[in-house]
Amino acid sequence: MIQQTILSFLKEHHIARNARFLIAVSGGADSIALLYGYKNLNLNITALHCNFNLRGEESDTDEQFVRQFCHIHQIPLYTKHFDTSKYAKEKSMSIEMAARALRYTWFHEIKQQQQMDYIVIGHQADDIAETLFINLCRSTGIKGLSGIKPINGDILRPLLSCSRQEILDYLKANHIEYRNDSSNNSLDFTRNIIRHKIIPVFKEINPSFLTTILNNCQALYETELIYQYGIDILKKSVMQIRENETLIHIEKTINTPAPYTLLFELLRPYGFNKHQTADILRSHLALPGKKFASEEYILTRDRSHWIIYKRKEHSELPFYINNTIGNFHIGEHHLFFETLPYTSLHQIPADPHTAYFDFDKIKFPLQIRNWEKGDFFYPLGMHGCKKKLSDFFSNQKFSAKQKEECLLLLSKNKIVWIIGHRTDERFKISSTTRTLLKITIR
Repeated sequence: MIQQTILSFLKEHHIARNARFLIAVSGGADSIALLYGYKNLNLNITALHCNFNLRGEESDTDEQFVRQFCHIHQIPLYTKHFDTSKYAKEKSMSIEMAARALRYTWFHEIKQQQQMDYIVIGHQADDIAETLFINLCRSTGIKGLSGIKPINGDILRPLLSCSRQEILDYLKANHIEYRNDSSNNSLDFTRNIIRHKIIPVFKEINPSFLTTILNNCQALYETELIYQYGIDILKKSVMQIRENETLIHIEKTINTPAPYTLLFELLRPYGFNKHQTADILRSHLALPGKKFASEEYILTRDRSHWIIYKRKEHSELPFYINNTIGNFHIGEHHLFFETLPYTSLHQIPADPHTAYFDFDKIKFPLQIRNWEKGDFFYPLGMHGCKKKLSDFFSNQKFSAKQKEECLLLLSKNKIVWIIGHRTDERFKISSTTRTLLKITIR
């Protein structure tokens, strides 16, 4: 029965029988049935076993069992030990999520090293039902309700149509032993509560519960495909990429049938969660300038768009310059300082990448930092007229990203230069200037 299920799976998904398969084997009933089924079909297989060192001697006994099984059946085997508890603590994840991350990373490493084609996992129908209930508790949306996919890239799950009982019957009929993981009986884990307390009730109500779940998940999977198709169409109408920024048109988004859902799908790849999405959606009524941040991105509300751009962390700011000459590196900016004698015949070129100042008006050390609320300067050519930087940015039509990345050069807390844009009147060259400070952006 298991062999026929595997053959039907390979045929349905157009997978060649001469492909090379890595079989994940814990020693439990599902994975042993999977491994035995593949072996009996004379397919090209290699077994993989992870020892997560979570159950002491029991984990080691599982490993020995898998080693012996593979030895008897002449199946190549790779094993790996993990300090799962340490990894979970370092990454601030649950033990279950840590074990999952560790094993899939290792599986793909072996696949690449051994030039295998697929990684095969022994998930079955009961796992789909359990995962569905877990995702209902986590509010994962339609994607989480569509169940476990039979194929996900190079990951194959050929036993999803089999129930746990069918797998146990197969092993019993073939006199195949397997290991029972004692942690599967512990009600300290959410999955086990669902497995032992919730699903049995549904099976009493509906003896064909697993079949119903499989059919519903298939329907929801196809619904998800239609959903994603609709999202992609709407995305093209409201979103555009401009240089290193992503723009989402506010009014067009608000006028779609489901603005919150669309906006969440657009923002999710940038690390914004559901609560932030709700706040961002409400910001369409706010004044321009409101900002939101994910781990890697900034979103700001402009006049007509939400604008997303990648954070640029200047961890070295504020940066201080004590020398009058030399090269200085601040983020992507390379500044070259030099001093020159000045005469009235000296020609000052108009170049935004080069600035000239009266050296004697400059007081070291100089400071380079980002702009701050309340900053002001006296723009060159405006004859001593004081101007807020926020107004300067507005007049120059700076985007939120440009303002975020803008750097200032200061002397004794006075702005000398909005680097690459405008110098300050107070440090300009005059008839009394003897020495120039020339700063070049390279």
